[in-house]
Amino acid sequence: MPLILVLFSFLLATAAFAEEPAALKLKTIGWVENVQIHDVGLALRAKLDTGAKTSSLDAKILTTKRNESPPAGYSEDTIIFSVTGGKEKKSHVFERDVLRYVLIKQKGGGHIRRPVVMMRFCIAGRLTEEEVNLAERDNFIYPVLIGRNMMQHARLVIDASRTYISRPACKKSEEVSHVSLAY
Repeated sequence: MPLILVLFSFLLATAAFAEEPAALKLKTIGWVENVQIHDVGLALRAKLDTGAKTSSLDAKILTTKRNESPPAGYSEDTIIFSVTGGKEKKSHVFERDVLRYVLIKQKGGGHIRRPVVMMRFCIAGRLTEEEVNLAERDNFIYPVLIGRNMMQHARLVIDASRTYISRPACKKSEEVSHVSLAY
C-alpha cells in the first residue's frame, strides 16, 4: 500500500509540472517588433535588446515638478512627458512619478542622467508593466528599446533571424500579469 501511495504522489506531481500555464510559457518573437503603450493604444516600433537590462522610451520631457508626498519607493519628482508615434504621428502626454534616475554611458564618453518611470506595454499579446527610462531617441531607428527585465516579465525569447512575427494585441480590460520566477 505505501508503494502505491508513493507512486500515485509521484504521478500527481509529474502531471502538475508537465504542462505550464499559458501565462508562463515562453513566447518567441523577432528582434524587432511593434509594441503598444497600453494605456493609450499607441503603436511603436521596438528593438528587443538582450544586451540592455532596462527598457528605454523616446520621450520629450515637458516639465518636472516636486511631489511633496511621493509614493513609497519613488523619488520626489513627477515628470510630464510626451511620446509621439503611430501612423498619424500623434503625440500623447503622460504624467508619471519618477522611481529614480539612472546614469547611462554615452558613446563619446561621459554619462547622461535619465528619469525612470513605470509604463504598461503590450508586446506580442502580453501585457507587462515595467521600469522604463525616458530618453530623446531621435538619433535612433527605433523609438523603444526593450531590455532583459521586460522580456523576462513577459516571458519572451528572441529569434535573432526574424522581425515582426507577433502583434501587440492586448485587451483594454486586461490586467498586468507579473510572473514571479526563481532563478
